[in-house]
Amino acid sequence: MSAFLGPIHHWMYGKIQAQNDLIGQLAAKAEAEGWTASLDSYVSHEEGPLDEIIDVENIHGWLSTRIEDVECRYAGIVTTLLAGHPERLAVLKQTAFVWGTGHAADSGASAADCYKKIEDCTLNGMPCDGVNIVTDKDEAHLSWEQRFDVHEAYWLKAGGDPTHFYELRNQVVNGLLSETRFTLSSVDRKAYTLLPR
Repeated sequence: MSAFLGPIHHWMYGKIQAQNDLIGQLAAKAEAEGWTASLDSYVSHEEGPLDEIIDVENIHGWLSTRIEDVECRYAGIVTTLLAGHPERLAVLKQTAFVWGTGHAADSGASAADCYKKIEDCTLNGMPCDGVNIVTDKDEAHLSWEQRFDVHEAYWLKAGGDPTHFYELRNQVVNGLLSETRFTLSSVDRKAYTLLPR
């Protein structure tokens, strides 16, 4: 692969940073609630412009490693916080929703704008994985298919429940859409459609 940073690499780094930020918010909420003294091992402290921290000789490998790391830490922190305390899920879901509202799409956003916002703020593997495929769109709606689940393995490895990932993801998306005229419906975590409220 060429040692050249393009827009897609910065986009992927932004998605990784978004998930790191969400993890940080979950950790801060857990600590504020007195659930634990420290969750520092789950929070990333890697910062800086992408061109200063990436291995330009292995761009794809560097990004793939960071995606795996953030997925593992996300599954790990949620699983740790819920162990023996399923009632905490409601608080985590509210935290995820609030995080989403902090990155919400503009009130005048189109369905395509909303889809872009969701894609900018959520992580679904690398673009070459082709996880999400748009299947239908017009001015009033946009539909896509999630071709396979890239998250489940991380949650199972952490000893967690993969459904928690989707419950939290739904709240993030609800927050992202909170200022818009659109809502997201889904079928079996595979088919998704943005529709007017």
